[in-house]
Amino acid sequence: MRPQRPRLSQIAPRREAPAPGALLARRQALLLALAVAALVGLLARTAWWQIAQGASLSQRAAQESVRLLTIPATRGAILGANGVTLAISVTRDTVIVDPDLLRATGAMRPAEQALSKALGLSEAALAAQMEVPGAYVRLIGANGQPLLLTEAQSAAAQAAIATARAQGGVVLEPVALREYPDGALAGQTLGFVRQSDGAGQYGVEQMENSALAGTPGELYTRVGENGQPLALAPLRQTAAIPGANVTLTLDATVQLWAEQGLADAIQTTQADGGEVIALDPRTGGIIAMASATSFDPNHYQSAPLGSFSNPAVSEVYDPGSVMKAVTMAAGIEAGDITPQTTFFDPGYTDVAGVRIYNFDRKGHGEENMTQVLHYSANVGAVFVARRVGASTFYQTLGDFGFFQPTGSGLPGEARGLRGGGHGENPALTLAENSFGESIGVTPLQLAQAYAALANGGALMRPHVVASVTADGGLGATTTYAPQVERQVVSQQTAATVTQMLTQSALYSDAHMALLPGYQIAAKTGTSTPYPNDPGWTYASVVGYAPASHPRFVLLVKLDHPRKAIFGGDAAGPLWRDLAQRLFLYYRIPPSAAPSQPAG
Repeated sequence: MRPQRPRLSQIAPRREAPAPGALLARRQALLLALAVAALVGLLARTAWWQIAQGASLSQRAAQESVRLLTIPATRGAILGANGVTLAISVTRDTVIVDPDLLRATGAMRPAEQALSKALGLSEAALAAQMEVPGAYVRLIGANGQPLLLTEAQSAAAQAAIATARAQGGVVLEPVALREYPDGALAGQTLGFVRQSDGAGQYGVEQMENSALAGTPGELYTRVGENGQPLALAPLRQTAAIPGANVTLTLDATVQLWAEQGLADAIQTTQADGGEVIALDPRTGGIIAMASATSFDPNHYQSAPLGSFSNPAVSEVYDPGSVMKAVTMAAGIEAGDITPQTTFFDPGYTDVAGVRIYNFDRKGHGEENMTQVLHYSANVGAVFVARRVGASTFYQTLGDFGFFQPTGSGLPGEARGLRGGGHGENPALTLAENSFGESIGVTPLQLAQAYAALANGGALMRPHVVASVTADGGLGATTTYAPQVERQVVSQQTAATVTQMLTQSALYSDAHMALLPGYQIAAKTGTSTPYPNDPGWTYASVVGYAPASHPRFVLLVKLDHPRKAIFGGDAAGPLWRDLAQRLFLYYRIPPSAAPSQPAG
C-alpha cells in the first residue's frame, strides 16, 4: 500500500490572529490621519480667504456699513434791481410722529395734549393723524398741507415733546422751502420751485435753475443696522456749494405800480385781462412786466395751470394801429416816403377785390404821412406798404424782431404769427399787416420794436437778468452787458419817426397819454380780431419818453374792454398815470417847450 501525501494545510505554517490591542491602535492611527488631513484643508482654505481674498472681503464689508449721503445746497436768492428780495430759501420745521413708539412708551395721549397747545390744532385732529398703525406720520395742518412751523412754534413744539416725554416718538425735521416775500408780485416772471424735487419751474426760477440750485455736497459715513448715520466722524465729506444770487433788471416799485394800475384799469373798463411792460430802451432791461393772470408762487399748487405761462412773452395778438409806426419806419428807411409825402384818402381802398376802410370809415382827403398817424388811417398804412413792397416790408418787420423770439431767455417765448385773412391772398395780407391786423405779435416783441425807434434804430435784446453772484452772493459776480442785436433803421429814420409820433400824438387820441411839459412819442392801437364782433377789441397804447432822450418804453394793453373799447380811451389813462410816476421816480425834469394838444 502506497503511503498518503500530507495536505497543504498540514504543511503551511499557521498564522497567529492579531491581538485586540493592535487592532485598536491601527484604527486610531487612521482616524488621526483623516483628522490631520481635514485640518490641513481647513487651514489652507482659511489662508486662501484671508490672504488671497482678504482685500476684497474688507472692501465689501466696508461698503455694507458705509453710505453716501447727499448734502443739499441752499438755493440762491432772486433780487430786484433795487435790492428787494423777490425769492429766498428758508428752513422750516415739519413734525414727524412715530405712533408705534408712542404707544409702546405710553406717551401717545400726553403727546397729543402737549402738541395741541403748541401747534394750535385740536386734540381730535391730532388723534386722527397720530392714532394709526405703523410708523412715521408727517402731521398735516388745517389747510391740508404738511405743517410748516414758525420759529415760535418750533420752540413750543420742542418744549411739548420734552413735557410729554415723547423724545424719539415726535421729531422736528427741518426742510428747505422757497418763499416769495411779496406774494404774487411778478409771479409769472419769477416762476416757482417745485416742492417735490426742488426744480425751478417757469420764469426766472426755470431759466436760471442751474445757477440758483448750487452744487450738493457729499458725505460718506458709517451707518448702523437701521441705516442711520453713526455718531462718528465722517469718512469723507465734500461741502455743498450754495446757489448763486440772481439780480434782475425788474424794479419792484415799478412792478407794483404796473400790477395795481392794470388791475384798476381792468376793473374800470370791464376788460377780460391785459398786460403792462416797461422797458429801458438804452439797455433792453425789463423794468416791469405785469399780467392780469399772474399767481402767487408761494401757493402755486392751488393756481390754475394756465396762469403759470407769461402772456407777455407767450401769447400773440393783433396789435392794431400801433404797428403803423413800424410801417412808416420801413417806408422812410427804404426812401419810398417822407413825412411830407401825400396821397388822397377817400376813407377806403380796394385790395384784391376787398374794400378796406379806415377804422371810423371817414375820408381825410389830401393828407401827409404824419397825418396818417394822426388820423390812424388804415388807408394810409396800406399806401405805404404798397410803395415799399412785400419783400422789404417783411424784411423790416423781421429786423424789428417780429416773427422770432426776442431772446430774453424767459421760458415759453412765442415766435409770433404772420398770417392773413380772406384766403391768404398775399396782397390782402400785406395790406392788413400794415395796420396791425391779421398778424400775431407778443407784447414784448412790440415793446422791443418801439425801443429800437427810441434807441436811434438799434435793437436791444430784452433781458430780465442783470447779474449772477456765485456762492449765495459771496462769490464772483457775472454782470450781463446790454446786447445790440442789430441796427434796424438809421438814426435819422428813427429820429424822423419819433418826431412824427410826437407830433401826431398832439392831435390823435394818443393825447390822452400826454403830460404837460413832456414830449411823448406814442401811438394807440385798436384791433378787432373777430370781424363779426367789432366791439371785441385789443386796446393799447405804446410809446416812449422823453421823446428826445427816452428813458423808458411803456406798453399798456387791455383785452376786450367793454366800457371803452378804443386804445386811447381804454389804455391811455393808465399809460399816462404810469408815465407820470416814472418821470417823478427817475427825476426827469420837464422840457423847455411843453407838449400841448392842439386846440
